[in-house]
Amino acid sequence: MERSRGQHQLLTIFLLVLLSAACVAGVDPPCKPWDPCDSQLLSWMIGRFCVGDLEHPTETCCEGVVAAVGIRFGDTVEVPCLCRVAKEPYLGIMGLDIHSILRMYPTCDGVQPVGPHTAEACNGRV
Repeated sequence: MERSRGQHQLLTIFLLVLLSAACVAGVDPPCKPWDPCDSQLLSWMIGRFCVGDLEHPTETCCEGVVAAVGIRFGDTVEVPCLCRVAKEPYLGIMGLDIHSILRMYPTCDGVQPVGPHTAEACNGRV
């Protein structure tokens, strides 16, 4: 059964109205705010793709590393995303920690000024 172009437009409008109504009503998950520092996702990426040779991380590994260090860098807490990622259990299970991430960061072409003090910003948070 073929639908006319008008029927497709009406269906599209109906779905948009329905989604908007769900957002206004606060229905989850369609309107759940997106968090660029999804610590579970980033720890999974780092744990899954960075295990092995930390001196030559893969591109996918580097995406997780650079995001973990760079998101919200310079906020009140210097590296809040990195602190959240570092305390995810999956990272530890894979044998990695905050120091592993910081060691790979320059190799992954990270541009933020990290150093020995960076991990200290997470003391008490990791």
